[in-house]
Amino acid sequence: MGPIQREPLSGRHSTGMVARTGTLESSAVRSAAEVMRAEEAATGCAVTVIIPALNEAAAIGQVVAALVARYPDYEMLVVDDGSTDGTGEVAAAAGAQVIRHEWNQGYGASLRTGCRAARGDVIVCFDGDGQHDPDDVERLVAETQRHDMVVGTRLPDSYQPGIRRPGKAVLAACANFLAGVKIPDVNSGLRAFKRDVILRYLHLMPSGFSFSTTSTLALLKSGRPVKWVPITVRKRIGVSSVSQTRHGLQALLLLVRLTTLFEPLRVFLPVSVAFMLVAIGFLIANLCAGHTVPQTSVIMSVSSVTIFLMGLVMDQVAALRREKHE
Repeated sequence: MGPIQREPLSGRHSTGMVARTGTLESSAVRSAAEVMRAEEAATGCAVTVIIPALNEAAAIGQVVAALVARYPDYEMLVVDDGSTDGTGEVAAAAGAQVIRHEWNQGYGASLRTGCRAARGDVIVCFDGDGQHDPDDVERLVAETQRHDMVVGTRLPDSYQPGIRRPGKAVLAACANFLAGVKIPDVNSGLRAFKRDVILRYLHLMPSGFSFSTTSTLALLKSGRPVKWVPITVRKRIGVSSVSQTRHGLQALLLLVRLTTLFEPLRVFLPVSVAFMLVAIGFLIANLCAGHTVPQTSVIMSVSSVTIFLMGLVMDQVAALRREKHE
């Protein structure tokens, strides 16, 4: 990771930290900021909003300004991932703290940087392209009192480019199978975590766009309480840097790797069964034709048993890792 630069906290964020300890400043006039501090004191947490941004100068100013106006005591942290269009300067002028990567390291790397630098007990990931509604942040943060992660689930009427729908459907189907549960939205960018929880899994998070998918599956497979809250997404400002084919394949591979890490038999068992079915098929076909037991059936059946036993061993290793990790 390249060197990063962080701007000093403004007075607005300092008062947010006071609210975090439950101490409210007295004032003759009860301002909107004091109301927000009272809400933070009631929930017992402060909040950091992390906005990863790469060449989002056209949108980042209004995104930050809207969040600052709506949540004046939240820590607004923009991670400028090597932008060349002045994104960081625009974000700082709008009122955010800015951490700059010297070169482009990826969406996930930006969120990892933000999570490590965040000072809030709750972390909210918010896209910098104008898709998300700042009002949704409050609803997600409220649910973190009872859940370790809260994901904004995009409603059917939310904007989504038609070219991405087939890929998202395949990704969702694979994620549902590997996770063993129905996931309403596997890779929504708007989500909230308890900071101490996400830091435990940060080493698993990839540098690319699969951070959202990985965090969803990692917490689900660990048995963490996860909540989905419906949101509406608007059309983004500017051009997306997501590659449907490349990033989609990376996400699928990560899903398989994570499932192997947390629940190996969910990957090894179907493969073992498939090999055994092929072995039985060849055996039946050859016996019906009056031939002896084919070598293919022997090889496939032995492979099936070997893969199953490998899965059992991997499952025990995964259980030991989980016990140590938790």
